[in-house]
Amino acid sequence: MSDSVLFAAKSRPHAAAQLLFMHHAGGSSYTYMQLAQNLSDSIEVYCLELAGRGARFLEPLNADADAVLEEILDAVERLQLGRDKPLMLCGHSLGAELAYQTAHRLRRKAPEMRLGVILSARGYIDPVDLRGRPRESLSDDEILRLLEQYEGTPPEVLADPELRSYVIGVMRNDLTLLAVLAGMPKPPLDVHGFIAGGDSDNRVPVSRLAGWRRAFVAPLTQRVFNGGHFYLFADNQVAPWIEARVSELTGLQDSRACAAPSREKQDLTSQVL
Repeated sequence: MSDSVLFAAKSRPHAAAQLLFMHHAGGSSYTYMQLAQNLSDSIEVYCLELAGRGARFLEPLNADADAVLEEILDAVERLQLGRDKPLMLCGHSLGAELAYQTAHRLRRKAPEMRLGVILSARGYIDPVDLRGRPRESLSDDEILRLLEQYEGTPPEVLADPELRSYVIGVMRNDLTLLAVLAGMPKPPLDVHGFIAGGDSDNRVPVSRLAGWRRAFVAPLTQRVFNGGHFYLFADNQVAPWIEARVSELTGLQDSRACAAPSREKQDLTSQVL
């Protein structure tokens, strides 16, 4: 089953767990659907598609963070993600902020959901540090330089005037969305969490990843891969690592489920006593 917002990378109805990729600024579901093919049939993979790109190309771009998050939550509910299986949210760059805020909202709506989060290539920003600061407005040339620094856009795309204009528009929208998300509160999140990045990322140094520990209740596991900001499409160790993290979440939840009857019996005994 698929959806206009969350695309199923491959139908895997008998999978033990579900994984949702949330893409980077200026990106789309396309590259993540390719990454999904490297995961085994034990994981059912979905990929976020923000408006204005891919199959949603004709829809207007949207930088309203609350509206985007509600759109994601509605799609999760339509597809019944996380209802009967553990759900891992994996967000890269902009997607990391989306994954974190989505996880908070899912926790409130469905506290029983078996949930995990992977935050990739995104440094922690304390919302308090953004208060009172004017939102940055970049010129077209500044956005182009930013795209070149991230090294994620093919040169032939930026060389084409029409494509270049489109990419700049998408990136400007996504940077606005990112700024709003970064300024949202980050109360500690009580889910199984992981952080990852590239050792040569010139936009998000590895040292900035550890700050996310402030935004989780339990300790986070960190992994550094070979590569720059888009290491996850270049290092062949990424897919096995993600697979292991999803399996870890599944095993953790299964062990909790097995232990639940004894805890309930103890609670019931204490009430009787």
